[in-house]
Amino acid sequence: MPRPANGDQKSMNTSWFSILRIAVVAASVSSAEAAYVFTGSTFTVTEDFNGLSSANVTGFLPSTAGVQVAVTGTGFDAVKLLGTGTTATALTADTGAGNSGGVYSYGAASNSERALGTLASGTTIPGIGFELQNGSGLTITELSISFTQENWRSSTTTQNVLTAGYGTTDTGLVPSSYLSASTGVTAASSLNLTGPTPVPSPNGALNGNNAGNQTSRSFTITGLLVNPGESFFLRWQDVNEGGNDAGLAIDGLSIDITAVGAPVPEPSTYAGFAGALLLGFGVWRRSRRS
Repeated sequence: MPRPANGDQKSMNTSWFSILRIAVVAASVSSAEAAYVFTGSTFTVTEDFNGLSSANVTGFLPSTAGVQVAVTGTGFDAVKLLGTGTTATALTADTGAGNSGGVYSYGAASNSERALGTLASGTTIPGIGFELQNGSGLTITELSISFTQENWRSSTTTQNVLTAGYGTTDTGLVPSSYLSASTGVTAASSLNLTGPTPVPSPNGALNGNNAGNQTSRSFTITGLLVNPGESFFLRWQDVNEGGNDAGLAIDGLSIDITAVGAPVPEPSTYAGFAGALLLGFGVWRRSRRS
C-alpha cells in the first residue's frame, strides 16, 4: 500500500483526532447526570419541577454515598451524602406524611404541581443541586438566583437547615462530584433552606403550597469567570439533625445570567500567542534579509 502524501497524512491524522474527540464527547454526554445548558440565546433559565413524577420512582438513589444521579424531569442531580442504609431509596412522591430519609417529589397526590425536596435520616442523608454548563461563546460573570422554599414537613426538636454552596468546574472540581465535594465551594447562606420556627412538637405534614409555609429566597453571585466549556454549580446539602427532620423543598427556580464578550484567555494562552508572534517576526526579518 503506497504511503500517503504529507497532505493526506495530515488529513488522516485530523480525521482520527476528530473521531477521538467525538468519542470523548459522547462518553461525557452518556453520563447519568443532568444539567442546564446556557447557549447565549436565552439569558434566563427556569425550573418549575412539574416534570417530577407524582408517583414513587423506586431504586432512584443508590445506597453508595457520593454517586450522583439525575432527577428525572428536571435539570437537577441528587446524591446520598451519608447514611447507614444499604439499599437504594426511592424518589418519593409525598404530601409531607413520610419521615424516611431521601429525595422527595412534594405535592398533592396526582397533582402535576410539584416541588423538589429532601428529608434526612440516619439511613439516608441526601443532597441536591444543579450544574449550569456554559455552551455559548460568552463568559458568564454574574448569576442572580431566586426560588420559593416550600415547607412540607416540620421537625421535632431542632430547626433544620439545608446548606447552600456554589462553585465552578475550573476550581479543580470534577463535575460528577460537585454535590459532595469538600473543596472549591463557596457558602451562599442567603439561599439556605431553613425549616419552620418555632419548631412544633410533634412534627407532621404541612401544605407547602400554602403561602404561610413558603419563603422567597434570592441571591446575586458576582465576580464569576465561567468561560465557554466550563460550568457553574449550586447545591444544597442536608444534615441529619436531632429528632425527626423537616421536609424542605425548592420550587419556581429562576437563574438570570449576565455574560460578556468572548472568553478570557488563560495566562498560558497569552504566553503561547506571544511566542508565536515573536517566531513569526523572526521569519519575516530573515526573509527580508535574503
